[in-house]
Amino acid sequence: MRVRPAALGVALAAALAAAPVWAAEPRQPATPAEIVEYRESGEWDADLDTVTAGARAYLADHLDEPRPAIVLDVDDTSLSNYDCLRAADFDRRAAGDACAMSGSLPAIRQTLELFRYARSERVAVFFISGRRERQRGATIANLRSAGYRGLWTLHLRPNRQPRSQRAGWKARVRRSLVRRGYRIVVNVGDQRSDLTGGSALRGFKLPNPMYTIPVA
Repeated sequence: MRVRPAALGVALAAALAAAPVWAAEPRQPATPAEIVEYRESGEWDADLDTVTAGARAYLADHLDEPRPAIVLDVDDTSLSNYDCLRAADFDRRAAGDACAMSGSLPAIRQTLELFRYARSERVAVFFISGRRERQRGATIANLRSAGYRGLWTLHLRPNRQPRSQRAGWKARVRRSLVRRGYRIVVNVGDQRSDLTGGSALRGFKLPNPMYTIPVA
């Protein structure tokens, strides 16, 4: 049986995938006091340093991959909702879409540095976010104003998506990138669900004690 190159690429990416790298953080669900303490103690920043340093080193070791790429989540991976959510006592329901639509979320410094390194090495960058298409304009403007400039591609969920198609959506987008010939070297997210489903050589989970998204 003849195996198509695209199918072979998907199988190879899955086979080469190693165990994701997790950050240490307060056990979920963390209380507002625990979240603030973790942040203000400097431990959150230190964990970000550790995980993103590992991601950069891994990427540097795989720059010779064919069409290397990295995948970045947006909220609390590339942009920080901390100040916005703290104002709502870390209640995401109370905050609603206000944080995402504000267009003023700051970059997470460590992820921005990883992004800039990737682009300096001509590695393709794909943002894959659970935000909806209706938030595209605000998301692009916020990413660019926060420092994510140059060439990159943003994938957002459809505005209307059947419940049966929600789980595994990010993994399906990654598989589509592999079928297009990209080798996803590094996949970075703040949720474990950002990293499930394979199609990346290595996943790196950033700390985020503020909330949990079980499926992505």
